[in-house]
Amino acid sequence: MRVVLISPYPDITAFGVRAISSFLRQNGVATRLVFLPDPLGDALTDQPERYPAGTLDALTNLCRDADLVGISLMTNYMDNAVQITRSLRARLRLPVLWGGVHPTIRPRECLDTADMVCVGDGEEAILDVCLALETGGPVTGIANIWSKGPDGVVAENPVRPLTTDLDALPPPDWSHEDHYIWDETAGGIVPLTPAVTERFLAGGTVSKMLGRVGYQTMTGRGCPHRCAYCVNDAIKSLYGAKGYLRWRSVAHVMDELAEARRIMPFIGYVWISDDAFFARPLEEIRDFCKAWKERVALPFTCLGSPATITREKMDALVDAGMIYLQMGVQTGSPRIQELFNRKAMGNDKMLAAMRIINSYRDRLLPPSYDFILDTPYETVRDRLDSIRFIARIPKPFRLQPFSLVLYPGTKLAAMAVADGYLTDERSQVYTKSYTMRRPDYCNFLILLAKGGRFPSGLLAFCARDDVAKVFGSKLFRPFWALTFAVAGPAKRLVRKLLGRP
Repeated sequence: MRVVLISPYPDITAFGVRAISSFLRQNGVATRLVFLPDPLGDALTDQPERYPAGTLDALTNLCRDADLVGISLMTNYMDNAVQITRSLRARLRLPVLWGGVHPTIRPRECLDTADMVCVGDGEEAILDVCLALETGGPVTGIANIWSKGPDGVVAENPVRPLTTDLDALPPPDWSHEDHYIWDETAGGIVPLTPAVTERFLAGGTVSKMLGRVGYQTMTGRGCPHRCAYCVNDAIKSLYGAKGYLRWRSVAHVMDELAEARRIMPFIGYVWISDDAFFARPLEEIRDFCKAWKERVALPFTCLGSPATITREKMDALVDAGMIYLQMGVQTGSPRIQELFNRKAMGNDKMLAAMRIINSYRDRLLPPSYDFILDTPYETVRDRLDSIRFIARIPKPFRLQPFSLVLYPGTKLAAMAVADGYLTDERSQVYTKSYTMRRPDYCNFLILLAKGGRFPSGLLAFCARDDVAKVFGSKLFRPFWALTFAVAGPAKRLVRKLLGRP
C-alpha cells in the first residue's frame, strides 16, 4: 500500500497530516507527503481555482503509484480540496479520502466531492481503510469513516472511542523521506529537504517576530473549555466531553523534540500550540520544565487561557525558557462573554492573569492577547466595553484582533442561522478571512491599540459614549471605509521601504 497525504495549508507544520503519516508508516504502509501551501495564505477571496495547471500535473504524477489519496482540510480550504480532488479524479482512478475539522463537522457535504471522509481522529480509521483496500474488503463498516456507494447511499459509521494513550502514537513525521512541496520560487513541486523546510518555517509570523526558526508541536489533544465560537465544542459533542482533553507524557514530547533537532539543527525555538497548555496540572508542568532544561534548552512559546494561568506555573515555565505567551481574551463585554460561554473567564479573572504575566515583563516578550471582532450580537456598548477593557491591560502587550468566522458546527453559528445573521455561508464563512475587519470607529480604536503603545488614558477617552457617538455616526462612515482601504497597502509599502518582511 502507498498513501499520498496532501496538505493545502499555508503553514507546512500540518500536524495532523504528519501524525497520520507516522502512524501509517509504523504499521507498514508507505506514505508520501505533498504540501501545497495555499497561495492566498490568510487573505482569502472567492477564488475557487487556487493552483495552476502545471502544479496539478505534477501532483498527478506523484499520485500515479498510490492506492489512496488523503486530503486534510479546514473550512477555509474547502476550495483547495475540491480543486485537487476533481483534478485527480479526472486523470486517475483511485479513491480520495478527506479528513480534518471540516469533514468531521460536515461529512455529507464533503461526500459530494470525496469518496470517503474521516470523522474525528484519523490514525486508526485510515489504517483500517488501507487494510480493507489492500485485501479487497469493504470500507462501508469502518468506524469513523463515511462513504458513498455507486447508488448514492451514504454509509454513516459511528466514531470509535478516543485514543487515550497518546504515547502509543508516534510523533509527527518530519523525516523528509518522500516529502514534496509546491515551491513557487523553485517553479513547481520539489522535494521537501531540510533546507527548504528551514526557509518555509522562517517565514512564519512568530518566527519573523522572534528572529528565530520555529518548530511547532502539540503536547496533547483537546481543550478544557467549551467556547461557543470554537469547533472544539462541536467535536466534544461528537465524542462527549469526558476524556476529550488528553496529554502526551513528558518523555514522549522530549523524544520527539530530540529527533526533530537532529533532523533540523536550525530550530531556534519551539512553539507549543496546544489550545490551553497551562491546563496541564502543576506537577506535570514542573516535570516538563525539568526535562526541558535537561534535554531541549531552547526558548519556547505557548498558549494559555485566563482560567489556567497561575504564578506557580509561570515561575516554572519562565525559568525553563518560555519567552512569549498568547492568551485568548476575545471580548471585554460581560454580555458577550456569556454569549461565548466564557462567563467563568470574566474581566476580573482576565486582569488577574494579565497582572501575573506582566510581573515577568523583564523576562518575556510582550504577550499577545486575542480579541474577536464583528460579532453580530454585539451592540456599540459591548464593543466600547472591550476597548475600555483594553485600556486597563498592563503594558507592554500586543493585540491579535480576529474578525469572527461562524464556523459550521459551532453553537454560535447555529444561533446566527436561526436569528438570520448567517444567510450565505459561501461569503460569510468559506471565503471569509479573519483579517476582514468591519471598517468603523470601534475597530479603528482596536487597531490603534494593537501594538500596546497607544496611551491608555487617551484610549479610554476615545471610548467614551459621547466621543464614540460622534465618530461612530453616519457622517464618518465614508472616512473609516477609506481609512481601512488604504491602511493595509500603506503599511506594506512602509515595511517594504524599511526593508522589513
